[in-house]
Amino acid sequence: MNLTRFFHLVIIVSFLILCFSLTSYAFAAQGQSVERVFQHGNDLYGQGKYRQAIHVYAEIASEYGVSGPLLYNLGNSYAQLDQTGMAILNYERALRLSPGDSDIKGNLDLLRKNKGLFREELPWAKRIASALDLNQWTLLAGMLLMVFTLICLAGLRFKNGKQLRLWIGVFSLVFMFATLAGAVFQYRQLNSAVVIEDDARLLLSPFTQASSIGTIKEGRVVQYISKHGDFSLVEDQAGRSGWIETKEIALISKMRGNK
Repeated sequence: MNLTRFFHLVIIVSFLILCFSLTSYAFAAQGQSVERVFQHGNDLYGQGKYRQAIHVYAEIASEYGVSGPLLYNLGNSYAQLDQTGMAILNYERALRLSPGDSDIKGNLDLLRKNKGLFREELPWAKRIASALDLNQWTLLAGMLLMVFTLICLAGLRFKNGKQLRLWIGVFSLVFMFATLAGAVFQYRQLNSAVVIEDDARLLLSPFTQASSIGTIKEGRVVQYISKHGDFSLVEDQAGRSGWIETKEIALISKMRGNK
């Protein structure tokens, strides 16, 4: 390597190091900026300025995305303003990102209890399905499939391996079906929505003048099915299906923004 090539190599390496350093500094500076804004929101919350805190948290969510702690603080702020629907919406969203957080679950359960939003008793099969989230059911299905494959391969070494594989196959199919059912149940929960308006009307058809079959209390979780114009077809926890104005619900899976 001659001297000219050596200097060229040094220049290129120096340029790459400089670019990496500038990028790292930019990310670090951005992180510090977000932390300062987040702390400002927390300070406003501590001062009882809940609307201002919500505005700050919403700006962070819009510009940088959401996190479990951010949505948790949003839920707390809405709860302090007695906006039950928005509070439960953000608690539910926070649990999607931090499913094992006891603080989020504790505040959500307490708010539901205080507002009389008791959930319908689920059938035993749905209670089992709700024990794990979608990712956990998917992981379990993959593990069962791997175990089934390994045992089948090991069964080839036995004289009665064919019969052994048959029984293993039957039990594995049963467990795989149960796991798949759990995953499907949790997948349906991805389309859950929260009623964010007080006593939203459940209608027979997607028109303002349609007959009402009842109301759904603010903060209730419903299953979103489809949309037609300004109305959405939903199913509530009691099994009633009907149309509700789309502006009166918010999908839990839609994380950005307040609604």
